[in-house]
Amino acid sequence: MKRKHLWKQLLIASAGMLLSASFASLGAVGEAPPDNLRSVTYVSDQWVINFWNSESDHMDEELAQIAADGFNSIVLAVPWREFQPSSGPDGYCRYAFDKLDRVMQSAREHELWVILRVGYTWDYSGDEPSLSRFKQLPGDDDARRMWMDYVETLYQAVSGYDNFYGGFITWEDFWNYIEDAPEQYGAGREGVAEAKRIGFQAYLRENYTLEEVNTYFTEQSVSSFDQISIPKRNSPAYKLFYEYYDQFLIDLLKDTQQVFPNLSMEVRLDVDPVTGLDGENVGAAHYQTFPCGESDYTALMYSVSMGQSPNRLLTAQEAISMMEHLLNLVKACNEGKPIYIDQLLYMDMTPGFEHNARLLEDERNAFLTGIPDILEKYTNGYAVWTYRNYANNGLFNSQFALGSTGWNTRGATIVQRGGSSQARLQKGGSISQDAGSQISRKQEFENHVRFTADSDKPVGISVILGGVTKQLTINGKEQIDLNFGYLEYDQVEFRADGDVYLDNICVYNFVQEGELYDLDGNELSCLEGIRQLNQKMEDRG
Repeated sequence: MKRKHLWKQLLIASAGMLLSASFASLGAVGEAPPDNLRSVTYVSDQWVINFWNSESDHMDEELAQIAADGFNSIVLAVPWREFQPSSGPDGYCRYAFDKLDRVMQSAREHELWVILRVGYTWDYSGDEPSLSRFKQLPGDDDARRMWMDYVETLYQAVSGYDNFYGGFITWEDFWNYIEDAPEQYGAGREGVAEAKRIGFQAYLRENYTLEEVNTYFTEQSVSSFDQISIPKRNSPAYKLFYEYYDQFLIDLLKDTQQVFPNLSMEVRLDVDPVTGLDGENVGAAHYQTFPCGESDYTALMYSVSMGQSPNRLLTAQEAISMMEHLLNLVKACNEGKPIYIDQLLYMDMTPGFEHNARLLEDERNAFLTGIPDILEKYTNGYAVWTYRNYANNGLFNSQFALGSTGWNTRGATIVQRGGSSQARLQKGGSISQDAGSQISRKQEFENHVRFTADSDKPVGISVILGGVTKQLTINGKEQIDLNFGYLEYDQVEFRADGDVYLDNICVYNFVQEGELYDLDGNELSCLEGIRQLNQKMEDRG
């Protein structure tokens, strides 16, 4: 047996032993999955990108709170590269799989079902850009085999749990290729080679005549399919590129369903603007992806801004009316399958999307409590993306779950203290990490360093970011949040004048808000609306 396969069998066998012990002492979550999913994307006190290399010391309390708020399930975004750092014999991350087992067991104890978002794009693991694998998937047999091995291993690791509901992939995690390809390859020789490699030329040959293709490639005349390149973004041929990529996603999903049964896909409801044959903008819809192969449901991200004019302030009733219209459209194109709204965005404060239509603040709860009928009619449930506000932490291993991995240390050790891994700095000691390359360093954002610190007596520490030093004295256990203002930086560094313990370090310049719980777990304005929504859905069965 190859060493790689032996490692996988040991991983799965280990999970199986944990399962047997767990199942012997716990009652079943349920004989069958719930008719309606009420979910949150679970990231503990981190965010999706660094959840899998964090400790999550309070997982049981967090999942208990999720259940108490009326949710019956959680979504876990599972990054491909962090779970499978390489394709070599020991290509899987044991810590990530161990944490997955831990989440599955804890969720089961709190009677929560688990849905996996398979193949999340972003993580801080490894040296290669996280996008590179996804961009290689079209036309690269080795990348395809690596993907299939990852998905199969993931499915085998969780499918034995009786609270495992299923999973989905999403267009979001594969979309960077189609957005970047025109600029990366262009219409020259390199663009022609790439169009051949990914099968774009073959797709056009199978579905269009050369004469039809020439009507779309207005910037050039091609005498054979072998001359076709990646189209420019403003070319009418970009519509054909969208069609090709939709088919690529359909084929990838169908192949992946062979090793991950009933895997669904979050489809793209947005209609993308492209240049028409007459030079005017037309829409490229993605309706052909909506049936999601052999899956018995379609996944979907839904925002109240969809279908609305920019900059509109919406009432609850206006948002509810549009929601029913668009979900009805999806059902008309997905063979009547139920829809799982894996991200219900009743608000979105993401920078760069300020122009999107949004609910009036005092209408948010009215929207949430007004949609149970729609959810019952069109869906098998919904999920909240931001259950607890999170900061875009630019650090890997920010809670020292992986020891000192990712950190430069001098006069510092990682110790277990109070059931948690912490960095112990001695007099003259320091720890540092490159954080600036991970998150946007644009100067329009204020940059913060947030952490917990503890000492037995007053100790001076220095926190350095972007050439700016802030000094403070730690005396006992403290929660610190330092505002460094508008600056660019690479490293964050901590220096100590005596023995001090540091943990939960976060370097950030944006907080994603969901108006349910803040960074510290305090209740916010939409929590009551969500609780009422969940209660109404539970009452309906």
